[in-house]
Amino acid sequence: MTQSASRVKFNIRGRIFETFASTLKAVSDSKLGRLTPEHESYDGNNQEYFFDRDPDLFNVILNLLVTGNLHVPRQVCGALLREELSFWEIGNGNVSKCCWRQYFQHEDDMSVLKDLIDNEDSNSAWIEGETLKERIWLVLNSPGSSKFAKTWYILYLCVVFISIVVFCIWNIEGLRTELYVSDFITHHYPDIHLSGNDKLTTLILTDPVPALFALETGCLVFFMVEWVLGLAVCPRKRDYLTSWTHVVSFVLVFAMLMNFLMEFFKSVLAENEVARWLYFIFKAISMVRLLLFIRVARRFSALRVLLLAIKNSLLELLLMAITFCLGMVFFATLIFYAEITNVESFSNIFISMWWAIITMTTVGYGDIHPSSVAGYIVGVFCALSGLLLLAMPVAIIASNFSEYYSQNNFYQRYLRLQKENRNKETCEMNKIHPHKEAKFDGLSWPAD
Repeated sequence: MTQSASRVKFNIRGRIFETFASTLKAVSDSKLGRLTPEHESYDGNNQEYFFDRDPDLFNVILNLLVTGNLHVPRQVCGALLREELSFWEIGNGNVSKCCWRQYFQHEDDMSVLKDLIDNEDSNSAWIEGETLKERIWLVLNSPGSSKFAKTWYILYLCVVFISIVVFCIWNIEGLRTELYVSDFITHHYPDIHLSGNDKLTTLILTDPVPALFALETGCLVFFMVEWVLGLAVCPRKRDYLTSWTHVVSFVLVFAMLMNFLMEFFKSVLAENEVARWLYFIFKAISMVRLLLFIRVARRFSALRVLLLAIKNSLLELLLMAITFCLGMVFFATLIFYAEITNVESFSNIFISMWWAIITMTTVGYGDIHPSSVAGYIVGVFCALSGLLLLAMPVAIIASNFSEYYSQNNFYQRYLRLQKENRNKETCEMNKIHPHKEAKFDGLSWPAD
């Protein structure tokens, strides 16, 4: 073949392709457009260019040069096609509209997979526990690292559950008794007795039964020791202090500690209203113990997938909030003027906003309702608009969850396959070297 020949022959892994030389010049700055007989891939005996590339993808490249549009076969991975385009030095800006989904799908898949991998166990800095600090860290943060870590994990969940139950029954009158933690004469504070607020009287002028107080104190000590111990053995102190789960744990320990100390100074709470409000605020903050259940995500991947789906749907949630607020103001204004003659309800726009929120979310308390024909019409459109505004973002979030869930299933199957392969390799090594030490689950002991 000479350089002036009208046709050019290619041998791609044994498959022969022929095309016009002018076709190769369609993208003159590509590797194909610069081919000459002096190129190292040229076989003078057979008068052809040989490349060890995928012949199916090369056919796609030739179709791109002929038609000017890149069409992606359904059986081809988008990442592999990008590598092929990069090899031939051809840009990827000519993807046909009908193939956008096929071409860009792998980007979405890789983004989801990256999130799953990054959130698999972000707190584990060591793969294997060699020192005491490393083993303690794995026990505290990697439930799958050993049987002892699983035991600690179950104990942690049990303590969190007990703590939540204690918090919920703390104010039940039947579980309260006379003051014994802080001893002062309660009848010296008649303003509390005469306030008519039974909740205030129960919290300030009585103490929980000793068993309940002991459980709350035990939970406080447990959470405090767990947080301090985790900080002591953590390999990256800064990451530990900025991790939101550990920040929540710190806030919980601080709030519980403040409540614990205030229980010994009920006389101050009875005298000082500011102190009482601080006590109530710390009591409310300590409910963040519910968030400690998020640690379940480290063991159950389905919950982790749900959290990731919500995290990646924040833009849609923000859009929903903005459109909901616009609809709320719109229908609040309409109902206010539609019920302008109603002197018993809809006294101002803010009350009308309350009605719009309750109607758009289909809760319908019934405390405020229209009474005119115009008000009824506004109410109907308000309810229908609320359904539409809330339904569309929910569908997007459900789609994101489905994508993460399916990718997570594939990822977990891949991890199981890797684990099986490692176990086979370990068994083979034990057969070859039966007296060497075997390592499992981050701990080591002599092999049998």
